[in-house]
Amino acid sequence: MDFNDISLDKFDKLRLEWVSLASKSSAGICELANHYRKRDDCRLVSMHCGSFNFSFRLNYEDEEEDWLIRFPLPGKSMFLDEKVCSEAFLMKYIAQETHIPVPRVIAYQTDAENPTGLGPFIIMTWIDGKKMSDVLKQTDLSGEYEILSPDVNIETLKILYGEMADVLLQLWQLDFNKIGDINEDSMTREPVVNGRPLTRELNELIRVSGVNDCAPRRAYDSSLEYISSLLELQSTHLEKQRNSVYNSQDCREKYATRHLMKAIAMNFIPKDDRGPFKLFCDDLCPQNVIVDDSLQIVGVLDWEFSYTAPSQFAASIPWWLLLRQPHSIVNDEGPDAFFDYFLPKAELFLEEMGKRETNRGLHAHNDSLSSRMRQSIEDRSAWFTLGARMVASVDLVYWDLLDEYCWGPRLSMAHRVHAVTTIPELHKRGEDFVRLKIQHLQEYNKELGVEDDVTYEPERPLELTTEEEPASEVKALSSIAVLSLIWFLRFAWLSQPSQSKDLCWTKFLPV
Repeated sequence: MDFNDISLDKFDKLRLEWVSLASKSSAGICELANHYRKRDDCRLVSMHCGSFNFSFRLNYEDEEEDWLIRFPLPGKSMFLDEKVCSEAFLMKYIAQETHIPVPRVIAYQTDAENPTGLGPFIIMTWIDGKKMSDVLKQTDLSGEYEILSPDVNIETLKILYGEMADVLLQLWQLDFNKIGDINEDSMTREPVVNGRPLTRELNELIRVSGVNDCAPRRAYDSSLEYISSLLELQSTHLEKQRNSVYNSQDCREKYATRHLMKAIAMNFIPKDDRGPFKLFCDDLCPQNVIVDDSLQIVGVLDWEFSYTAPSQFAASIPWWLLLRQPHSIVNDEGPDAFFDYFLPKAELFLEEMGKRETNRGLHAHNDSLSSRMRQSIEDRSAWFTLGARMVASVDLVYWDLLDEYCWGPRLSMAHRVHAVTTIPELHKRGEDFVRLKIQHLQEYNKELGVEDDVTYEPERPLELTTEEEPASEVKALSSIAVLSLIWFLRFAWLSQPSQSKDLCWTKFLPV
């Protein structure tokens, strides 16, 4: 799905304005840090621009550790105060409750409390070392993406996979009673889950799609409630991003994808639907982990997109085993090539996790983290979880990693889409939606100054005959129309609060 260039341009101007202000604020930044260091000899050593933050390394001539002051970057980060307060508390909590090495938080403040005018910030200790991904990645690429080097030493890979497994095992020991953002209770100073999950995908939905912040501002009591909200957000995104489709058929395909994700959702709700819930970080990956020369982890950074989540999120095989996002590999090389490369690495990772479980006295059983991760590969729940989290790119995961597993072999994607879009109860609503999206696209292109000839094209009928299709395809096509609607209605009904379950089911049909 394309980015909304109008939205990107707007936010890029905010970013450039902030960078311009920061370039003139070195004295103010040092004065701010001096207040907490109780010294006056601050020196800016280096600057670091990440995906969502801009940081300055600070040095003092007192032989103590260097500091890092980090600002969420306006135009890149959409929840400035909210994310700084949450991340600062979470880093303190992790340091207190686990042995995971995280930077020590010196201070943090909101936008209103920062006299420099640069917005909210966190001051933390600087950690020396090298990124784990730099040890693992292939170095002869253009830099468009990072991918695991095929030449990485197997012993090196075992050590680093084991180190990451140990971090995940420690996080797995933390239990929570709600899904959402973790904050500090103002009265008890204890952790409390009382806000919506601040996810990377929600941030990007606003930044690159031009969609207003439309996620419910609340915590969730069950996995079903939260997954329901994610799937509804996928439908909302498709509707609200003006250039979310290319043409009429592309619209039908994306419309069908979101129906089918809802149709299969009940098969992937974890058995511990109402908890305990687990701490999950969208950005916990080798790119945000610092190791020393002996390959031991000395720092886990960037906890900004962390939240308590359904257990299956934390119990899914990690997506980062190849460094590159799975859907990106699948899109370029196909699912078979992806699995050929991914599954041996997944087996190696699980072997190393099993060793760490033994070392920690966590005896092997069906509910161990390694067992649940192995199960997530076998039952494809890892890919459903990934697809549910990926609001804008769910199509890339669904069609190659989930569709045929759930519905059986298909003759073509067009046949599967047709089975959904021609459901009598949904057909008119679906075609009205296609007309609306083509209108949105025309308005967007006009505002952008792009000439195009995109118009609404009616859905063409498909000839479905047993001569051209295998029996399994005919069976799938005949059942999908019924099952997709039944599963969706059951899913939507169960996801509503009990007092709302007497409402008409058609209220919950997605657009």
